[in-house]
Amino acid sequence: MNLKRKKLCQSNDKQKVNKIKKSSVGLFALILITIGTFIMCYNYFVEKKDKLYEVMNLLLYDDETPKKIKKKEEQPNTDDEEDRTQSAEEEAKFDYQYVGVLEIPKINLRRGFVDINSKYNNVSRNITVIESSSYPDVRNGNLILAAHSGNCYVCFFNKLWKLSKGDVAYVDYNNIRYTYKIVDIYEVKKNGTVTIKRDPSKKTLTLITCTHNSDTMQTVYILELESPIEE
Repeated sequence: MNLKRKKLCQSNDKQKVNKIKKSSVGLFALILITIGTFIMCYNYFVEKKDKLYEVMNLLLYDDETPKKIKKKEEQPNTDDEEDRTQSAEEEAKFDYQYVGVLEIPKINLRRGFVDINSKYNNVSRNITVIESSSYPDVRNGNLILAAHSGNCYVCFFNKLWKLSKGDVAYVDYNNIRYTYKIVDIYEVKKNGTVTIKRDPSKKTLTLITCTHNSDTMQTVYILELESPIEE
């Protein structure tokens, strides 16, 4: 009887050990599957994030503004006619040779922009084409334009704050008129880096300027192509 009981106990112990081993293997497999799924999902979302966000450096600081512009900015009641006169006198000194034109009817803005490699491509003289931009004829590209806002003769984006979603802007480039519509407007801190949130499967226009009545923020306007439609 004792021998039978001993064998029975040994058999039960083996069964328990086998159950523990099987449980351990199952638990280990479950952990591996969970880790693998997490890694796959993480990589997927990181890839999507990278595709949706473009991070670029943008320098739109007050110290880039010429002294005479700073002086005018300290006088917010400067007459508009005087601004236009100074602007005409300033432009008469240079041959900018614009490669395209930005037009926003709602705020009566129509202004040319120079080639991205031009020495006049800076916010102290013109609407600026940011270095990471692509021109409107590039498929799914993003034309990024920046300019000052406020009260100065180079503050070409001084009325951008009046725009809202659904408003339209036009870009004339290489004898083709591109029509864009605003789909998103958001603010970012003025720290030299701007994150552009756009759909990379669409051709876009991005406008950036200092936020109205703020010294620390910038506003980003995302516009998507309405026409001509890409083939």
